Amino acid sequence: MSQISLHSQTGKPQPGVIRVLSPAVAERIAAGEVIERPASVVKELVENSIDAGATEIGVFLEDGGKALIEVLDNGKGMPPADLSVCIERHATSKLNSLEDLDRIRTLGFRGEALPSVGAVSDLSILSRTSTSETAYELFPKPFGTPRTAPEPVTFGRFFDSSHGTRIRARGLFSQVPARLKFLKSQAAEVSHVRDWVERLALSNPGVGFRLSSDGRVLLNLRPAAEADRVRAVLSDKGDYPMVSAESAAEDFSAVPGLRVRAHWLQGMSSPQTRKLAQIVNGRAVRDRLLQQAILLAFKQNLMPGQFPALALFVEIEPSELDLNVHPTKTEIRFLNSRRIFHAVDSLLQSMIAKNGAAGFAPGCSPSYSRDYSRWTASEEQSPSHGSVPAPVPETPLSAERYVPANPTLGPQLSLSSVSSSTAVQNPIHPSSFHHPFNEGRFVGTLFNTYIVYDTGHELVCIDQHAADERIRYERLRNRLTDPASAAITGTQSLLVPEAVHFPAEERPKLEERLPWLDTLGFEAELFGEDALLIRSIPGEWGDHSLRPRLKGL
Repeated sequence: MSQISLHSQTGKPQPGVIRVLSPAVAERIAAGEVIERPASVVKELVENSIDAGATEIGVFLEDGGKALIEVLDNGKGMPPADLSVCIERHATSKLNSLEDLDRIRTLGFRGEALPSVGAVSDLSILSRTSTSETAYELFPKPFGTPRTAPEPVTFGRFFDSSHGTRIRARGLFSQVPARLKFLKSQAAEVSHVRDWVERLALSNPGVGFRLSSDGRVLLNLRPAAEADRVRAVLSDKGDYPMVSAESAAEDFSAVPGLRVRAHWLQGMSSPQTRKLAQIVNGRAVRDRLLQQAILLAFKQNLMPGQFPALALFVEIEPSELDLNVHPTKTEIRFLNSRRIFHAVDSLLQSMIAKNGAAGFAPGCSPSYSRDYSRWTASEEQSPSHGSVPAPVPETPLSAERYVPANPTLGPQLSLSSVSSSTAVQNPIHPSSFHHPFNEGRFVGTLFNTYIVYDTGHELVCIDQHAADERIRYERLRNRLTDPASAAITGTQSLLVPEAVHFPAEERPKLEERLPWLDTLGFEAELFGEDALLIRSIPGEWGDHSLRPRLKGL
């Protein structure tokens, strides 16, 4: 066997090409795993505040967080000795031994937040404990330069308390141009920050939260009960009934400590997951397993592409959960994923069945039994990549629920009204809407919700609500492609202009889309900082409420 020579032909040793990175470069690389945008900084700092026992937390932004991110809390604070150490990588008060990882309940534990923030911004930390007569402030220096000790400073109150912490991060990514150029607009970054503050507020309803951007208050949430906090964050000023459900202690005794509860704003949905919150052991997460369980339970209750306004809370023994999956701690892994999936799906199915489901006539919501036996051992160990079992009907549809004789299209819409009124007065442009049933035969309705049509070789069920949505969508789309089509239905002036409220950070987006709304047939103008005043609507709009449809557009 030949041996590898470390010498050149001259007999001199060859220099190695592998080197240990300098601390500054290593810290910058590590920070990239934790800090992606201003919202990442806010998340890490607010989690530290919650772990410190804060009951009031303020987040203040300038220029979307690029110029300044400030987090102020009334937690227990840090003495000078801890201030000097907290900026070192892997410095934490949450862990003492390897075994502590199996029972961790704090939001932070890796000791990477402050070093990562300091690596990509100009950081300062001011803190005071309840036993100290003065506050101390630390200005971490760049890596490779001597560290300075915390300096005593004069500081006012931390909200209603004499103790707490204030952390400022200035010039985020100013020394990392490659990262800075990937940040979005100021409004977009503020929106991401608000999203995370809302999720953290849902996770900790007993904590007050305030968020402001460039001096404008965006959120001001007082400590509240869990259900009240869910409504305050998810309701968006809408009047939706809230349905709450919680599993009994004996329901899932096979999984140690498992409890599942949910708060659902019935009738409210969104084309984005922003109104869908997942909270595990007080931690806001984005878990694929939980989301799939939620969407499966609501599959028959929502239009495609819509997500329910729901806050799901899961409590479980820390030993049944792996939090150390990713540095951001937003990804988790359950030890017994099949049972977790079953617990969430069962609770939500029961909640929907007991309270009715939009889109179904009373008592006619389909009933499914879940086939969990198809989950394999590998799927249990890797829930984030496992497939979700499809629902299997318990029994065929009962003939007793089918009404073939002289049917109507629902309680208010008759067959004659469709053929003689709707179809003639509001024709659809033939090039934009295909009718596959022209040669077929109308049979009847099913569950007072679906139209049953015989095409000659198969029976087709059409959701009346979905069909109505599609027709209106096609007519609105015609206005963009064929302006002459607008003359067919025209516009409807509202007797009283209606103000539709939106999150303040979406104002720039609304300004851009005003001409587009005008083309669609809306007469609209900006009203204040967070509203759109609607004076007229397209003729195709009908009597549907404005806000949910406008959000969808």
